[in-house]
Amino acid sequence: MSATAALHAIPLARSTSFSAGSRERRSDYSPVSFIGADPAVTELLQMARRVADTSATVLITGESGTGKELIAGIIREESGARAEPFVAVNCGAIPESLQESEFFGHVRGAFTGATERKIGKLERANGGAIFLDEISEMSKSLQAALLRTLQSGEYSPVGSSETRFCDVRVIAAANRDLVEMVEAGEFRRDLYYRLNIIRLDVPALRERKSDVPLLCDYFLETLGAKYGNPGLSLSRRALDMLMAYDYPGNVRELENALRRAVILCGERVIEPEHLPAEIASDDARNDLIEELGDFQAAKANAVEKFERAYITAVLQRTGGIISRAAEYSGLSERNFHEKLKKYEISARSFRAAAAARK
Repeated sequence: MSATAALHAIPLARSTSFSAGSRERRSDYSPVSFIGADPAVTELLQMARRVADTSATVLITGESGTGKELIAGIIREESGARAEPFVAVNCGAIPESLQESEFFGHVRGAFTGATERKIGKLERANGGAIFLDEISEMSKSLQAALLRTLQSGEYSPVGSSETRFCDVRVIAAANRDLVEMVEAGEFRRDLYYRLNIIRLDVPALRERKSDVPLLCDYFLETLGAKYGNPGLSLSRRALDMLMAYDYPGNVRELENALRRAVILCGERVIEPEHLPAEIASDDARNDLIEELGDFQAAKANAVEKFERAYITAVLQRTGGIISRAAEYSGLSERNFHEKLKKYEISARSFRAAAAARK
């Protein structure tokens, strides 16, 4: 399988409203990036594009901080319904007592404090899509009501006997194991099967370490510009530590670590002392050594990781132009082509990504 975009730039809309954990997105687009050249990321992006222009329900799984909402955005923006409403809801941010009202709306007088009619998220998303983040935190009663809507399109506002209809595509995300929750009786089995039509698993950052240099390059550029400290680079020791760390908080943790470094760094080069203690600690430096095994296997593993990371980083820096990348790296074009073939990296995707950023 060949690699695709190292930098996937898509026009996601800016937030136009926010209440009870939701964001409605319609127009006024701004570019947002999903960065990665790892084969697992390649496959993920290919699948997201493949299902984008369908009405199929999609379940996106992955640890917190891996970029599940970006994948939802890719599906959204590469579909034919990109101009229709898109409502994002964080189910974990809505109190259980308000969940049904937030989703289905309520009529005036439905309960104490209901002084006027409220339009629910499903009605706002009608004709478009709704993104249900942290769906594992949805109450059991709301799970049952949502299942009914997914099956028939029917729903009733709280306090009303009127049946209404909506045509909404559901994209859900979970950072907990829904299968385990089903077995434990914490999540409805029938709803899980209804959601799990298309499943996209976003890999943890520790499972795609070759993408760390790409992410570092991107975050240093964007954060450096934001905090008035452009042109920063990482020292070899700092990059080694970033490569060795396992990132329990995934890409979000890496971004925050580099945000700290950009703010604290007074020079042009970020050193280990600018990184958070958990990354620059002796334990972090030794983690890689403990996993290496015998010398020859360790050397081969280290060389492969370095070459893959280096080649992808050079391609991003040179916009995927192989002649420039070879010259920059000091390799012959033939040797560079051989390494691209060996690691199944597509230079074309880097050229497309560079064009998308212009």
